[in-house]
Amino acid sequence: MKEKKLNYNMKTKIVTSYYGFHDGPPFWGQLNRDRWYKYSLACISELGSDIVCYTDEGDKGYNQLQEIKEKFNLDNLTIKVYKLEENPYQERVYNIRINNAETYNNPDLRHFYCRSQQIYWMKYSFLEMEYESDINLYWIDSGLSHNGLFPAYASRYSVEEDYSNFYNKDGHYINEYKLYCFDKAFNPDVLEKINTYSENKIINLYRNTSDDNYSLFNEKLGLDTNYDSIYPIAGFFGGNSKLMLNYITESKQVIEKVLSLGNYLCNEQEIMGYINATNREWFKNWKFDTFYHEDWTNVYSPNQVSFSHFFLKDLN
Repeated sequence: MKEKKLNYNMKTKIVTSYYGFHDGPPFWGQLNRDRWYKYSLACISELGSDIVCYTDEGDKGYNQLQEIKEKFNLDNLTIKVYKLEENPYQERVYNIRINNAETYNNPDLRHFYCRSQQIYWMKYSFLEMEYESDINLYWIDSGLSHNGLFPAYASRYSVEEDYSNFYNKDGHYINEYKLYCFDKAFNPDVLEKINTYSENKIINLYRNTSDDNYSLFNEKLGLDTNYDSIYPIAGFFGGNSKLMLNYITESKQVIEKVLSLGNYLCNEQEIMGYINATNREWFKNWKFDTFYHEDWTNVYSPNQVSFSHFFLKDLN
């Protein structure tokens, strides 16, 4: 049988979102991420493909993104307004969080309080809105490019190695964008490498351990799923758009089952792990050991595979 030739030259589209001003009820978004996310998005746009970013109107997001689009000449960045209050999960999620406030509306439990199911679950809907047949379709968190994930002084990640000129004598930023600029990790050559690596499947980056509660997820949904120590992370995933449409459809079905319980909310990564475990043939999984990198000298070991290593050109 003739081996099928993989089409690595398909169109690529990247989808993301920017909701940096929605902390606390009724949305429970992350705090103080607005500058970080917009400058990170400017760097990610250097991958060169079409990138679509959903955001809220005016000063809730659109104006900040229009600023970086003009400042950095990001002709490949399309900004689309989607009012977060109109998301299809809003009323049901809000009621669950308010009625189970000890867990889901408790500022002392930051892991729950600052994780907005409305925002995180909407990534599946945004991907669905941007679906086209026979393309590479990826999700990338708009804040992915930052020195918590990438080593600031490693020349293989950034052209700029001298960070001393980022600050004036008062310690204020001169060029804050450079703190999020890892232009050797985000450029067209890297995107071509990622497309090749996908082999027309869906790329999931995963760890052997997880901070998410898969046992509770199984219990609540009446499952006995064996995740085989493959726990995907939600910051980057995607690939073959036909498979992605299947992935999206199943993800949204799981969300509806979760909401039907009326007293439980899960993270999107638990959904990703479940679908990965029950549809192994869809995925090209890439394992990493740690989010830490070379800059974290007190916790990073050279024999560990860091999350940031995925964006190296010599990926294997």
